[in-house]
Amino acid sequence: MIISGSYVFFPGTNLQVSMVSLAPVIRRNSNLSCLKTAGCRNLLFEQGEVQSTSGNKYGRFLQEITSTCYLEDVEMGWAFCPVRVDDLIPSFSKVRRMTVGLGTTLPENILHALPEICPFLESLVLRFQVISDRVVRNLLESSTNLQNCNLVELLLSGCKLLDTSSQEIISSGWPNLACLQLEECGQITLDGVDSILDCKALEEVLLRHTGRGIGRTIITDAIRELPLLRKLALDLCDASEGGYDTPNVPEGKMMRSVRMSRCKKSAAAARSCFGEASSSSSNRKPVQHRETIVLEWSSRQLTTTVVEERL
Repeated sequence: MIISGSYVFFPGTNLQVSMVSLAPVIRRNSNLSCLKTAGCRNLLFEQGEVQSTSGNKYGRFLQEITSTCYLEDVEMGWAFCPVRVDDLIPSFSKVRRMTVGLGTTLPENILHALPEICPFLESLVLRFQVISDRVVRNLLESSTNLQNCNLVELLLSGCKLLDTSSQEIISSGWPNLACLQLEECGQITLDGVDSILDCKALEEVLLRHTGRGIGRTIITDAIRELPLLRKLALDLCDASEGGYDTPNVPEGKMMRSVRMSRCKKSAAAARSCFGEASSSSSNRKPVQHRETIVLEWSSRQLTTTVVEERL
């Protein structure tokens, strides 16, 4: 579907759209500034075969983008896999908003070069991408507009390469975070959560399968160090001593609920599943959750509930 009389926007959502059919549209619209092809699963295919033009499997599509467009808003998904940084610089030099999703994998050299390719980048969404500390540090140090953004919500899932130093990156780069959710993120809490507790604006925190280094006093520490914290979600797999202490919330604090998830294996063995899966994370099998312990504070009392599912 083409929107606006000047053909500035082309949000591609038709799963049958291919690069061959899209190339002439781009060629005829030199003022194209928005290209969204995240839903086009057949972008590289035409009648079941990958298109090849002059040895370039991206054919005329990539040629038209690099020679015609100065895009500002880009969404890349299925089968959009740029190979060389040099191919992207001409058309992506004015990009302010970029989303990379399922179906496209940007190699680390491309991610590391984003500040050079997109010097005006203001918004970057990476889904199902392998992200290393090197990439995150470079984005923070080199992308001026990302440095100065007032990020208030950060949700990361499946970022296996993150380690304990990533906490400092988060706390120093985005001190005004109000919501932080880290799930299946390597060993980011292997040495505790000191840097996370430096984000004083946090209102909601979720830490799940992020490294067995969270101490027993995490709930008390979070209540004391984070005055605005209302919701805290933890996983017993990350407990360095097998569990967490349950405090009485001092009067005047904002805390309303704490959720502690328990894995089936850890519940049966009365210990953290990290003890059973002490081998490399790459060999660790997915764990099923057995129950969630929910602590809720009202103005009068503490209520404890056990729910037989993960919340």
